[in-house]
Parts: sequence; structure tokens; C-alpha cells
Amino acid sequence: MNKFKLNKIWYGVGVLLLLNVAVYLALAQSETRNYARLEFFDIGQGDSIYLRTVEGNDVLIDGGPGDAVLSKLGEAMPFFDRTIELMVLTHPHADHVSGLVEVLKRYKVKRVVFSDAPYDSAVYETFLTQLKQRGIETTRPRAGQRVYLDGATVLDFYYPETAEFIKTPSDVNDISAIAKLSFGRTNVLLTGDAGKDIEEVLLRLGFPLDSEILKVGHHGSRHSTSEGFLSAVSPDAAVISVGDNNYGHPHEEVLGLLHEQVPHVYQTDENGGVIFALYPDHVSRCMDRGCKKQENMK
Repeated sequence: MNKFKLNKIWYGVGVLLLLNVAVYLALAQSETRNYARLEFFDIGQGDSIYLRTVEGNDVLIDGGPGDAVLSKLGEAMPFFDRTIELMVLTHPHADHVSGLVEVLKRYKVKRVVFSDAPYDSAVYETFLTQLKQRGIETTRPRAGQRVYLDGATVLDFYYPETAEFIKTPSDVNDISAIAKLSFGRTNVLLTGDAGKDIEEVLLRLGFPLDSEILKVGHHGSRHSTSEGFLSAVSPDAAVISVGDNNYGHPHEEVLGLLHEQVPHVYQTDENGGVIFALYPDHVSRCMDRGCKKQENMK
């Protein structure tokens, strides 16, 4: 056998081995699980939350500042998956929308839900332009609206009722889309940057707020997380998405209240990314990215 034929054989063997490895990795990452994986990304001073449903659909809620969300998605999503079934922008501040612009450029996004608050900024205009250029289906969130994430998982929007009262950019936090994520009897309340005034509105509207996990509003600022609201939610875990900042986030009074009333309190600036396995009847915290080691929250 001459050297040329031998090289061809080894080349063929190498290709087959690579194909086998690729198939194995694809199967390993797409294996059926009985839980949804929820991750609060550590992306600095901002919000970005990722969900992979039990049926393998990908949901991204806010994108944080800059493009740090891209590396986080690269770690969280299977390497062969470049489609995000649903993107949600809670409100158009830069620490929520900037990363979404970068995601839109690099992923196929099927549907986007975003608050239609009038807001003038270059990055928000770029976000709107990307949506239009790519012909992406868009929806405005309204109280009472339900979005099915798969056959077992829903996102129920509780707020806003209307955007008509928005007059100035200083009001934009209070137009944050607020929603409850539900998988079976397991619930996660997502509050964007809503403050205490909006928490009072939610209490008045009478939506069921009780949830196993609370995403603490506005990075734990002193203008969010009232005692009455926290009692109504009664979470087993609370997550504060926060990074280095000059705003005093999270505020010491809010931290004191949380540690007094909530068994598990996490901050992304201290704990890094926080990952949960959502089961239909309970929640576990994942101690590794693959959720192979889990800690029951009860």
C-alpha cells in the first residue's frame, strides 16, 4: 500500500471519528430532561435571564449591557442551536436592551415581546431597526396576556396595563413588563425594574403573585421590594441581578428585608450566574452548569 492511499485511509478514519463525536455531543446536549433550566446570567449591572424549557425551546429575557450575553448564551445553549424561540425586553434602558441588539445580529429570533414605552436612545433605535429589518414577529405585553413557551410552560403577563401614562424617560422603569413564568405548579415572578408603586398596582390587580423564585426588582434598589409585596410573593429564593455600580444597588434595607423573609438570597455579583432546575412540583438550585449536582430549595 503506497503512502498516498494510506493517508487517504487515515483521513477517512479521522472524518468518521469527528462525525461520531459531533453526533454524540449533539445527542448528549439534546437529551430529554424532566426539568426546565433557568439561569440568571452574571453580566454586570443589568438584567439577562435565560430559560431552556423541558421541550428544548430557548427564551431570553433582557440582554444586559454590552455583548457579555453572547458568551453566556454560548455556554448555556447547545452548540448546534442558533434559534431563540422567544425574546422579551422588559423596558428599553441600555442595561436591558444593549445585549439583545447583539443577539439579534447573531441568532435567529422567532418572536419578540417588548414594552412600547416611548424612549429616545441610539441603542433602542437600533433594536427597533433590527426587528424591522429581520421581519421578526413582535407583541406588546399587556396584563392578562399569556404566552405559551412550550406545551408545559407559560409566561403570564401581569403588567403593564397601558403605556399611555408614560411621558418622560424617568418613568420607563415603571413600564417594565412583569410576568410570571409557570411550569406545572412551579412559578417564577419576573419584575424587570419595577418599583414599589408598581408593586402596589400588582397587589391591587389581584393576580396570584406567590412564586418559588422572585427576580428582585430594579437590582435591589431602595425604591423596590416592599414588605407587603414580598409577603404576597413568599418566595423560597430571591435573585438580585447586579454588578459594580454607583447607584447603591442593592440597598442595605432591601437586603435586610430579603434575608429576613426569604430562605435563599442570591446576587449575581457575589454568586455569579445563578441556575435553577424547575420541576413541575419543586425547584432545585443547580450547582454546576449541566445541573448534574442539584440542591433542593426546601
